[in-house]
Amino acid sequence: QWKQLENLYFREKKFAVEVHDPRRISVSRRTFGQSGLVVQTWYANTSLIKSIWVMAISQHQFYLDRKQSKAKIPSARSLDDIAMDLTEMGTPKVSKLVTLEAKNQLIMASNGSLISSGSQDSEVSEEQKEKKIMELKKKEKLLQEKLLQKVEELKKICLREAELTGKMPKEYPLGAGEEPPQVRRRVGTAFKLDDNLLPSEEDPALQDLESNFIIHQKLVEAAKKLASEPDLCKNVKKKRKQEYADAVKKLQEIENSINEYRIKCGKKPTQKSTLALPGERIP
Repeated sequence: QWKQLENLYFREKKFAVEVHDPRRISVSRRTFGQSGLVVQTWYANTSLIKSIWVMAISQHQFYLDRKQSKAKIPSARSLDDIAMDLTEMGTPKVSKLVTLEAKNQLIMASNGSLISSGSQDSEVSEEQKEKKIMELKKKEKLLQEKLLQKVEELKKICLREAELTGKMPKEYPLGAGEEPPQVRRRVGTAFKLDDNLLPSEEDPALQDLESNFIIHQKLVEAAKKLASEPDLCKNVKKKRKQEYADAVKKLQEIENSINEYRIKCGKKPTQKSTLALPGERIP
């Protein structure tokens, strides 16, 4: 009977009814002592369990309204008058039950019961909700910081690609109203030295001159690439041509020193500078 009802609640897939039965003695989960509480439990999917719980709450509210109406109705009134009063009193209750979930905060994400919104269980739920929100905000902040870091890495990669190709890739991230940066293409002037540049035991002085010649030979090739770069202003182009001419002159001086040393040692001279710089020279 409704007067024996202690609580109605659901949690995810579980619907339970607690009734007070003085004939049975059991252990209460709230009082931790002997009482007459008996729990009946049913299991189904979450949506069905929630619907059953809402209907049970409505039935219980109807029982309370009917009990209150009986206490106020005089015994001399007819059944039609009683039905009319029940209809008038039940109408606002129905609208109240419709908004029960939003206003009274009894139905939570995965559980609900007859416990009032000011109870300890409700306070615990609000604390858990606030804690969950704080965790989500912290996670959001970490993700935003990681996103900014990845965007900066992408910008550096795009700038490097633009320096190598002379064209800014379309993947470069731009903000609202931001223009892509202007990047000039780099000229490939890097070079790698041979592994046999270390002085040998045969003639360390000659080996040192040969190594110096090879290094300056690479410098001349790099200076030639810089001087041949297109779209240069007049002053820069003139300066790079002069640097290239100076590098060629220095290379020829090193070769003359090598030939003088070879003649001194009784060896034949060489002509490395003319062979090392094939193609058209820049005047």
